[in-house]
Amino acid sequence: MPVLRCTKKLIRTLGKSTEKLFSKNPDVSNPSVLGSWSAHLVIFARMRFVLFVNVKTLLTIFIHLTPKEDLLLRFQQALFKELLRLGIPSDETTEEALRYQDFSLEKNTDRSMAGYMNQMAFEYKIFLQMHLEEHGTFEPEVAQELTNRSPHVKREHDFPDHHVRELFGVDDPNKPFH
Repeated sequence: MPVLRCTKKLIRTLGKSTEKLFSKNPDVSNPSVLGSWSAHLVIFARMRFVLFVNVKTLLTIFIHLTPKEDLLLRFQQALFKELLRLGIPSDETTEEALRYQDFSLEKNTDRSMAGYMNQMAFEYKIFLQMHLEEHGTFEPEVAQELTNRSPHVKREHDFPDHHVRELFGVDDPNKPFH
């Protein structure tokens, strides 16, 4: 079972929902290709979002916090859509998304990941603000796509979307020739 490492602020915000959302008996027999995730609370325009960051690839999923009761289901759905957008075959996408039906919850203690999530939260707010000014509305999915296509400096893999395609063995149509 994958692990979700949450910031203290997110755990506090989820409150009693954590007991309903997360498994108390972790089962490690269900390994996923992407592995564990970290999650962070992001507040923009008086609305609360959850930023999920994949520990292995730095792929991000950005969804509304409410309703809390189906947060993990909405995460699964958003992950499914993002993997399809990246060109992962639908059978592998379905299989991967289903592996995230249940999470084991932990407090995030990785300071590097906490710093990275703060940076990503800032970038999301900038993308959302730019989209709001330009179109009069904002789309979290557009910000998610732009972030996952953006390079990340000083990382083993520069682009999260390229790394995910590599893990699933899918050719990247946008990757330059070397």
